[in-house]
Amino acid sequence: LAFASLLLRRKQHTFHQTAMGECGDCLRRFLCLSQQTFSGNTNEDIDDTEEEQKPETNVHVLLTGLDYRGDRNWAGQNPLDTGYGFQMMDQLATVCNVATLKKMWNAECTKEAIIDAIGEVGSQCEEGDFFVFYYTGHGDAMPDDDGDEADGFDSALCLVGPDGQVEPRHAYWLRDDDFAQAVVDAVDPGAHVLVLADCCHSGSILDVTKSIWSGRKALSITGCSDKQTSAGTGKGGMFTRAMCRAVQDLQAEMEDGFMTSTVYNRTLAKYRECKLPSHTQDITIHGCGLFPQQFVWPLQPEGPFVTLANTQYRSLDFPDA
Repeated sequence: LAFASLLLRRKQHTFHQTAMGECGDCLRRFLCLSQQTFSGNTNEDIDDTEEEQKPETNVHVLLTGLDYRGDRNWAGQNPLDTGYGFQMMDQLATVCNVATLKKMWNAECTKEAIIDAIGEVGSQCEEGDFFVFYYTGHGDAMPDDDGDEADGFDSALCLVGPDGQVEPRHAYWLRDDDFAQAVVDAVDPGAHVLVLADCCHSGSILDVTKSIWSGRKALSITGCSDKQTSAGTGKGGMFTRAMCRAVQDLQAEMEDGFMTSTVYNRTLAKYRECKLPSHTQDITIHGCGLFPQQFVWPLQPEGPFVTLANTQYRSLDFPDA
């Protein structure tokens, strides 16, 4: 009944039910968590909760990123500032004392290696644990190769090949379909999945509407929608900086912990404080199995925390518009 009441109060997001079986009346359909998907509205806070909670199970983290130095194609001509965001997330995961922390940078980020790493880290998750995947680098859209995308395009992570090059893309990049399948294959069905992607064209990178997610608990928060670009600042992506600053604030304010909905809303606020006047990106949230206000935020520092975004990487070096 509490969950039904929660549903009646939601005004700031869209909620979709995927018909996966017979559920009788509307209330029973709402309670079928295995059939629930969630999508936040553009640039709007989502329903939050006053509940404070910390993760009580193990957190397993895979950090991946590229700045493309060494690539002889278009990506290497203007290397990204992603190294700063990568270090911010490394710092955050370290102070959270996570059970597993695996890091992959630049040439290590081939499609095959990342899929293997998802298998390595994800397989350590037991029921109730958390699998966290973070990516910072280029993202792009690729023509859909299996007819499952309404807009005709897959979202993709722009990875490199064994030669360290970003092209040919059809051979080296990781499509959303393959990424989602790798996570589902690796992670225990009873674990929680959180994907954080600071890259362009990333809104649906987790593809939570696919049937492979039935019965699972997963959320993605990304730097922008499928049709947008994510901005750098000269010292890390806008999304990563805002999220780390949000966690710092909440860790100081909420001693008993916080939920993903609270982190998301505070991240939006931090983004609005520092956004580029010449660029707008819609930080997005999508998920299935649980609403964000029911999903414990897994990356909670165990002690006082000051993010690199507020110290040595505080001053920004905005690129020319």
